[in-house]
Amino acid sequence: MFLAITMNGLAMGMVYALLALGLILMIRASGVLNMAQGDLLSIGAYITFYFGITKDMPLIPMLILSLLTFCAMAGVFLCACYLPVKDNKWVQARMVCTLGFSYIIKDALTLTFGVRTSVVPPLVRGNIKVFGTPIQIQYLFIIGICLVIMLLVWLLFDKMYCGTIMQAAAQNAYSGRLIGIPVTLTILATYMAVFCVAGLAGWLVVPTYFLTTNLATYQLRAFAGCVIGGLGDVRGAIIGSLLVGLIEGYSTIFSSTYKDVILYSIVLLVLIIKPKGLFASKQGVKV
Repeated sequence: MFLAITMNGLAMGMVYALLALGLILMIRASGVLNMAQGDLLSIGAYITFYFGITKDMPLIPMLILSLLTFCAMAGVFLCACYLPVKDNKWVQARMVCTLGFSYIIKDALTLTFGVRTSVVPPLVRGNIKVFGTPIQIQYLFIIGICLVIMLLVWLLFDKMYCGTIMQAAAQNAYSGRLIGIPVTLTILATYMAVFCVAGLAGWLVVPTYFLTTNLATYQLRAFAGCVIGGLGDVRGAIIGSLLVGLIEGYSTIFSSTYKDVILYSIVLLVLIIKPKGLFASKQGVKV
């Protein structure tokens, strides 16, 4: 049972890490804490369900159409939550806009797909035995896909020239414009990456749960992972999210009813002992 819970916790921690990674990328791109991050996961879950289950599309065309849809919605998000308030002197204006967009997403999903909770079949069927314990293959699949996504994001932002341009524009938009960087386009590219990462997280997590608008609550786990690891540090956010998944899993051994109490008590303890997180970034974070 311990091994099964560990694999489940790691799989869910990977999903939380993708959401946390999106949060960090959004902060670095436009200095805004995205309050609609969990709703982006819901969008991904519903869109991939629509193309993959309702329309019964093969995996590759479903993923391509889903990613194109995520990129289009990133453009809508940019026009609604960033461009109108980018020069606003009240620095929290963009965060408030993302909060409002969160409610719009919830209502749009409810109006489009209804409130019915749906069961989604596993991404990969079957079990394998590890030390005599049956482990669902789909948990290993989720961990593997999340690792691939994280590797691609790391290659984009740390090893590719376009990623360097995106980070430069995010750190100093004025200087970026002076040397000819299209700042708005680079921010849009980052938003597209955030939407794709969160959308794929929704595709991965929904077979282990249910298809429901309550999926947006996973955002709280991503926030908890960022708090534990250190807001603004990608490595810390990923490790913190994995710890959240494991803490959540192990808490069910004692009480599934109070697992959230246990989790957020640990988060509070980390805030008391290390307010900046276990792997706090040395650079300031614009929020």
